[in-house]
Amino acid sequence: GPNEFNMIDCGGLEMAWVVRPPELVKSGEVFSVTYSVTARNSFYDWAIQNHIFTQSDITDAASAQSFCEHHECPPNWKDANGENCCIHHANIHSCPLGYMTTESICGPWIPDDGKIFTHTISTSGKMSQTNWTAKVVLLHAGLTSLIAHIRVGIMQAALEAKSTVLPAMVCGNNVCEEGEFCSTCPADCGDCPMTMTTKMAISLPVSLFCLSFILTAVWLRYQKEKLLWDESWIIDFSMIKQDQESRMTMGSIMSVPVGNCDSNTSCLTGLNSCTGQPGTRKTPFICTGIYDGRTVAIKIIQTKMFSLSKTIRQEVKQVRELDHPNLCKFIGGCIEVPNIAIITEYCPKGSLNDVLLNEEIPINWGFRFSFAADIARGMSYLHQHKICHGRLKSMNCVLDDRWVCKITDYGLRMYRRDDGTEPLSTYQQRLMEVYMPPEFQNSNMEPTLAGDLHIVLIILVSQAEESSLDCGWCPPLPELISSKTDNTCPCPA
Repeated sequence: GPNEFNMIDCGGLEMAWVVRPPELVKSGEVFSVTYSVTARNSFYDWAIQNHIFTQSDITDAASAQSFCEHHECPPNWKDANGENCCIHHANIHSCPLGYMTTESICGPWIPDDGKIFTHTISTSGKMSQTNWTAKVVLLHAGLTSLIAHIRVGIMQAALEAKSTVLPAMVCGNNVCEEGEFCSTCPADCGDCPMTMTTKMAISLPVSLFCLSFILTAVWLRYQKEKLLWDESWIIDFSMIKQDQESRMTMGSIMSVPVGNCDSNTSCLTGLNSCTGQPGTRKTPFICTGIYDGRTVAIKIIQTKMFSLSKTIRQEVKQVRELDHPNLCKFIGGCIEVPNIAIITEYCPKGSLNDVLLNEEIPINWGFRFSFAADIARGMSYLHQHKICHGRLKSMNCVLDDRWVCKITDYGLRMYRRDDGTEPLSTYQQRLMEVYMPPEFQNSNMEPTLAGDLHIVLIILVSQAEESSLDCGWCPPLPELISSKTDNTCPCPA
């Protein structure tokens, strides 16, 4: 007599679904069911009356209740039977009704046609266990009867429920079936559109990366343009004072202004009139002055017209970025006609040409090799920065107070260009013939790396020729750095 809770009454034995089978289930999907088995005290009286228990020692309701609620069943359910266990069989049967030839219920007994399609693993236990759980898998599509089946003594009881089994979804058959979704089967249902959260999670880092890249590029461009248009290097010519102490230094004779100056105005005139002594073999040289509390070298540019073009700004930017111990540091420049000048670091020992020609200064081969190495390092640094000197000569190799040879008069090709109003002296023309590489026809040709190397070799030869000693032997390398060879030409050939 089932009631509205799908319970049956067997003299006080009750079965009920705790977790019912689902109404809809997919083929092959695993689900769990739970059912309860309880017995009132009246059940044991009913069981004795109906001879449910066959054991000889069970003669009344009390002994029957003790057997069902306290007697331990065998640990292996296969060994359980009505003699040694109260509920000696409990499982779930299932029969697809579409496959049944009769309307018979699918259990707890085998139906008339013998078709029980599946059943779960059997278990056993005491009546006091109450709840029983089993995992079920249904395979055949259609309406299926499920039976919770137990055996107590010689009595069988069952609790039925029905589930509709849906065909198994096949992902990859190009049909987006019911129950298939883009998240579970994109092959049939297509890729899922990205959610707003996913879009934000992707777009935000990408946007931040692009923004940081753009800002970095803009910042680098700004820094580059900032240095290009920075005019902090421009010096007011009137701020340069005459160096009164330069006359007393050991520097080049040609670095001392000729004109006398008692005022700042006459000093500027003196700076503009830096020339060598007439009739000598010396050439005009850079003047010196005091700027910002230090002695600087001043290269006067003879021109009546000057325009601070972008090309000149780029040249200035290029030399301002250079920093090497064998290069005279660029300090600044004057851009107002007629006082166009380039201000650089001052080296008080004069030029390499002055030192080699000065018989009062003993220069041994250790110094000569040091000068040659300094020139090579400075030119190598310039060439690494894609700068060709083009005007290198021994007068442009100057010595600081520590006898370090530094290269000056490099770069700023457009800045240094004069108007050609001042004709070259005979000595200047001779110097051009000596130092200019043979492939250059005039001084307006673009300088090259090969041309610079040619001039370096000329300077090295000039160092060797200035030595008054003559010898016909070539000492091995270890002796070149010993005191025995300080005043000896290592290899005149």
